[in-house]
Amino acid sequence: MPRFLFIALLSLFIFQCSRYPSSEKAKDQERSEHISIQDTIPKHIQQIENLTVFPGDSEPRFSIELIPEQTFGQTGEPYLTNILSSVVDDQGRVIILDTKSDYSHVINVFNDDGSFHTQLGGPGKGPGEYGFVLDVQIMDGKVIVRDFSNQRLNIYNTNNYSIERTLPLDQLAIRNYEDVQGLQMGLIMPRHDGNYLVSFYQPGFSSEDKYLLMDADGNRLNIEPLVFPSSQWISVRTNRIGPSIGLGQLTGQTLTSLSSEDALFSIWTRDFLIKKYDSNGLYQSAIYYPLSGLPIDIDRFTSPPRFGFSTIEIEKALENVRLPETNPILDNLIIDDENRIWVAVPMDTRREMLEWWILAPSGELLAKLQHPRESRFVIKNGHLFSKETDENSGVEFVVKYRIEFAAFID
Repeated sequence: MPRFLFIALLSLFIFQCSRYPSSEKAKDQERSEHISIQDTIPKHIQQIENLTVFPGDSEPRFSIELIPEQTFGQTGEPYLTNILSSVVDDQGRVIILDTKSDYSHVINVFNDDGSFHTQLGGPGKGPGEYGFVLDVQIMDGKVIVRDFSNQRLNIYNTNNYSIERTLPLDQLAIRNYEDVQGLQMGLIMPRHDGNYLVSFYQPGFSSEDKYLLMDADGNRLNIEPLVFPSSQWISVRTNRIGPSIGLGQLTGQTLTSLSSEDALFSIWTRDFLIKKYDSNGLYQSAIYYPLSGLPIDIDRFTSPPRFGFSTIEIEKALENVRLPETNPILDNLIIDDENRIWVAVPMDTRREMLEWWILAPSGELLAKLQHPRESRFVIKNGHLFSKETDENSGVEFVVKYRIEFAAFID
């Protein structure tokens, strides 16, 4: 399909799905079946300090339109097989983490005009090389690649994408600190000040996650860790050896995101509650919408079989778990580079379609955007970069959209 025709069709699709032509359209969406407005605010919410509560039936101030401007990896070489994630650096280049047909990971850099620029490092164990990549992050002229296979961070510059430093993960693990001793390392979040926010957890045993602020040499910077509730896990007892199963999709999980000022935002997905902590980890304020999610559906969780276990095995393991009546109300959290808060509300029990609520830093509802969960995206300089798939060829690529907000006309 010619590129201009693809762009035209894609633009029409996104326009129809994400733009609200009138306030009546917004009101119709408020009555969507995937959310319920709570009559009362739970006591554990009422006790939170510096809490701002917004009406559950709040109307968005703006419609939102995504206008496609450029594609990355749709045509030409290198051919992309399975896009895991993408980020955008300070030069406007798009960096795509891709899985090849042999399951090796490759990181490709594309220019702003969609042309291929270079490959970042390559598979292997040598300097600047990587094996299984957990994530790729951008921070102040650096590309930070978490290499799980070699247990290290590879740090490249965005001038010529050469390797600058390798940071062994055991240097950040600080296992000599008693309050995180024996815990597994989770997220590693680079900050603008050159430090890292690192989470620690223990699957299946701990009821909390701990976050520590550390410098690049593994020195601890905060005296007390930030503590958040952890996902619940179950153990499936079979004659096979297998991992525990996380129940975050059913019972809730903590998700976090950093702002451009290194403020930390967190959600516990069972509540439409967003907490803010300053760059020193001190609690500041919270935003709350009294909403609850869809009724819980165990069949949607256990079927088709997943995690290497059968449906019957998972159902049996769940028999001793006290499950809530509803699914978590939230699914994801992003703080964009203008410090707007993006939180995702699942629109179906399989979480295949998400309704993103875009909030001002104050918590006011600015707009809503419906977007497939599989099409993961990042936001940079007023643009949204989303993974897309050609339905005919199955080719995966990234599309750059310009974000436009328009006030509703009564």
